[in-house]
Amino acid sequence: MEILNKKERVSSFLLFLLMFVVTVGIIFVAVFFSYKLPWKENEILRAENQRIQYEFRYQKKFMQELEKIDVLIDSLDNTREGYFFLEQSINADLIDIKSDIPKDSLDDKSMYENLILTYKKFMDAKRDLKQVENAKTEIDDLNDQIRDYEKEIRQLENALELSRRLNNN
Repeated sequence: MEILNKKERVSSFLLFLLMFVVTVGIIFVAVFFSYKLPWKENEILRAENQRIQYEFRYQKKFMQELEKIDVLIDSLDNTREGYFFLEQSINADLIDIKSDIPKDSLDDKSMYENLILTYKKFMDAKRDLKQVENAKTEIDDLNDQIRDYEKEIRQLENALELSRRLNNN
């Protein structure tokens, strides 16, 4: 006895095998892409993370250098002599900081340059304020001298008036 629908059974079995292989292949492809694609995405994210960490480290270093300059600018108030030397030293430090700014690896280089310019303007403003204070002190000294001279003139006028009266008598 032979099976009557042997041909149909074989074709159905082969169709089942084909569908099974296609389904298993789709599952393997899905598993492969679910593991392979995140690796590439992770590589991209790691590179971006390194760039951001580099920028954070640079910002920290930049701020530490600006804090040192801040201390020097604050010391300008206490300096009587050597003001020019201290100012030139601060300018040299600002130039060094500006030259250390990386040209290609930071997102916003203008922020760093603007901070340096702001510190330069702040130092110039302190110098101008110091000059105005010195001028104010000098004006006060000159006003005191004027008062002294006016007192002396009044005393001399009184003495002259007294000598005229004595001469007339």
